[in-house]
Amino acid sequence: MKHFKLILAAMRIVVTLLFAANVIFMVQLYDSIKERYISDVEQCLCRADQIETVDRIIDAGLGDDDDVVRLEIGLQKSDVGSTMNAEELREMNYSQGFRRVDKQLMSIISRHLHDYYADLIGEPDISKMEEAFRRDLNFSGYYPEDVYIVEPESVLEYSADLWEIKYRVNGDIIYYAYISPLTKNILGEMSGVIATSALIALVLTFGFWYLLHVIKRLRTIEEMKDDFTNNMTHELKTPIAIAYAANDSLLQFPDPNDEERTRKYLNAALEQLSKLAGLVESILAMSMERRKHLTMAKEEINLQSFLTSVVEQQKLKAHKPCEIILDCTEGATVEADPTHFSNVIGNLIDNSIKYSGDSVTVSITADSNGVTVTDNGIGIPDKSLPDIFNKFYRVPHGNRSEVRGYGIGLFYVRSIIDKHGWRIGVESRIGKGSTFTIKFKEQ
Repeated sequence: MKHFKLILAAMRIVVTLLFAANVIFMVQLYDSIKERYISDVEQCLCRADQIETVDRIIDAGLGDDDDVVRLEIGLQKSDVGSTMNAEELREMNYSQGFRRVDKQLMSIISRHLHDYYADLIGEPDISKMEEAFRRDLNFSGYYPEDVYIVEPESVLEYSADLWEIKYRVNGDIIYYAYISPLTKNILGEMSGVIATSALIALVLTFGFWYLLHVIKRLRTIEEMKDDFTNNMTHELKTPIAIAYAANDSLLQFPDPNDEERTRKYLNAALEQLSKLAGLVESILAMSMERRKHLTMAKEEINLQSFLTSVVEQQKLKAHKPCEIILDCTEGATVEADPTHFSNVIGNLIDNSIKYSGDSVTVSITADSNGVTVTDNGIGIPDKSLPDIFNKFYRVPHGNRSEVRGYGIGLFYVRSIIDKHGWRIGVESRIGKGSTFTIKFKEQ
């Protein structure tokens, strides 16, 4: 058990660490996608700046007759990079910006426009730039609710959760752009990973909980089995010892003239042997239940004669005054295994006698549809009713501690009822008695 607790604690730690690692990886993935989105937004802002700048150049009459702004751009080797293998690029920490020529060309065009035309075309039209910026964002699949562009010297009161994009030309900040976070886009892109991770976490959590539940139940059953073994061992010793002592006394000190003494010792031995037979029957009942493929040797039984025989046997075994009333429909029959069906009825009657006062009345009603066994005993608490057919379960009766049992009688009853394809139910009230109903047919 010590090793099991250590393994269980280790499993909990490992699962917790896996969950934590998964959360960290999710955050890293989110940040990576966010960085890519910001790069795309910067490209949109660059295009919006170029569109607005070209419009001002045309409006200032600095373009060609066909409203075309012609640019002559010279590219250096450093602008587009050199031919290298992947390892050399990694060693030089070659940036993503220099790996993407289109981005670099956009940057060069922006520098050229601002260097040559900034002093000739006047102040920028921020509203037009915002319109072009929003249009380019929408074209790229981004639909932020808020879009603002301001110059460095301007002041904008904005919500702290907006993304801030810095637009630089020649290393100087030309504009600040603020947009609503593109969280929905990022989460949408991550939806498959999130859903899969959540499902795996749910399955692991359920599996872990179910494993603990099963282990706890098995431990409970194991403890009950140990209690059963200990109690049964003690109970087997007692009748054997008493019967042995009675017979030994008769053999060692025979007295043919003392019939009363002889009868007393023989009755004591017979009583203990009867008790021993009952204990053996309980053990065999449990053993037969464990045989999952046990088949019932069914035959047609006349209920009236069959139940009359069972009732008479129980009256002989009763250790207290009891009245057993049998009301059976004449000619009623049922297909059943005589041995096991007899044990079922005997168990129900025996429980009625044991769990009652100084005397008990048991009423048995039977027909072709089923059998009902009713007593006026001490009853069963409501909270115990769902468990009385479980293996090794005993109803806690504080005032009946002298009645010993092993919690397998009703479990055996239900097992045999199930193997016959029947159903059994119980109703009980404390201080009023109990009623067990066996139904042969679905009603």
